[in-house]
Amino acid sequence: MKIVSQTIPLSLALLIVGCSQSEKTSSEKAPTAPVTAQNVQDQFKNAATTAKTFVVENKDEFVATMNKKLHELDAKIDELAKKSEPYKDDAKVQADKALTALREQRQAVNEQFEKAKQAGGDAWQEI
Repeated sequence: MKIVSQTIPLSLALLIVGCSQSEKTSSEKAPTAPVTAQNVQDQFKNAATTAKTFVVENKDEFVATMNKKLHELDAKIDELAKKSEPYKDDAKVQADKALTALREQRQAVNEQFEKAKQAGGDAWQEI
């Protein structure tokens, strides 16, 4: 997370420097066509469509990854349950409590995951 927080400002600084250099170059050239409101509107629509596509692709990737992780978690819980079957007395009680807690936590994660899957594009942009 620290790397990301350091990378974003650096990327923005490089982008600004790169843009300012290209602005100098383009301002020296004669404009080929005047900018119209329609051009700006078309560019905005294109950018919005691209952003929406990006969000949908990330949502699909997130959902696929989470499904895989939840299946892996289920398999590990099942494996722990099988390992605890031969336990006796207090060890069995402790193992059953731990497994119950794990299953409850897994269910809570699944409920949040289901909410995320049902969320619309606006909610995904906030995530």
